[in-house]
Amino acid sequence: MPITQWSEKKSQIVTNVELEPPTENGLTKRSIADRLQTRPIDHQQRLVRVRGELGVDALAKVDRALKIVFSLT
Repeated sequence: MPITQWSEKKSQIVTNVELEPPTENGLTKRSIADRLQTRPIDHQQRLVRVRGELGVDALAKVDRALKIVFSLT
């Protein structure tokens, strides 16, 4: 999932998840996880390093957004 800079416009989209920058997730500023841009990647080729981990609350929001995007129950 692409993570991009937070904006008021992007924050209004129900499938976007706002991410705050606590130290465990590796972010340095308020961001948006864009669920509509979800796509697979080859982690061996594209993933350089893990920057952090999302907390339980953020993961739950991402899970709800994915269910909306993919029409899952």
